Amino acid sequence: MNSLDTDLAVGIHLHARVFRRTQAPPGAAWYVDIDDLDDPQPDDPYWYGYFCSQRAAIDAACERMAAAQAERLYRLSETWTLTG
Repeated sequence: MNSLDTDLAVGIHLHARVFRRTQAPPGAAWYVDIDDLDDPQPDDPYWYGYFCSQRAAIDAACERMAAAQAERLYRLSETWTLTG
């Protein structure tokens, strides 16, 4: 699994895509990825994963996007503390 890039503090616009795989091994019927809405690269997402259900894929994507936002806000608050 890829991890989210460390440059998320610049304010990119992320989106998640969820697909059902028809010929998937057990436990991997659903694919999800997170990518930059302004520069989607299907072969190079920020994060991706395989899951057994659509709900699990959506939940994982939401958790990753929320974590990215929390990290971004933390970095912004640190910058403000250091410079403000």
